Formats: sequence, structure tokens, C-alpha cells
Amino acid sequence: MAVQEEEVARIWADVIGVDVSEIDTDETFFDLGGNSLLLIKLVDELNAALGIETDIVMLLEFATIEEFVSHCNSELDGAESA
Repeated sequence: MAVQEEEVARIWADVIGVDVSEIDTDETFFDLGGNSLLLIKLVDELNAALGIETDIVMLLEFATIEEFVSHCNSELDGAESA
């Protein structure tokens, strides 16, 4: 099942403690008010809610919601076609 930007934005908003309307999908977690402790919580929330295996390194490498979702979906597409 594809990862949706809206779902990831909702999770980011919940973890940061802001309304989802304040989340811009092309800003980083830190630009939106996140910090390193919240990043750890974000990993857990994303993995639980989306049924994926992500980690801090992936979130730092693919730092915006757009980049993260695109990467996750390309990984999922690759796994399904294998």
C-alpha cells in the first residue's frame, strides 16, 4: 500500500504538536519545529501507523515529507516487483 503525504503530514503534526494545516510538505521536520528527541518518536509513530521500517538516518536523508514519501513509495514499488 502506497504511503500518502497526507498521512505522513498528520503524523508529523501530531509528533510536533501543531495543527496539520501548519505542515508544509517541502519543509524539513526541524524547520517545522521538530527536534532530535521528537525525531525518535516520529520514527516509532511512522513505523507503527504505516507498517513500514524507517529510521532516523532515512528521515535525515529524505528530510521533507515529499522526499520521504517518494522514497518510501519507490522502495515499496521495488519490493512488489521483485
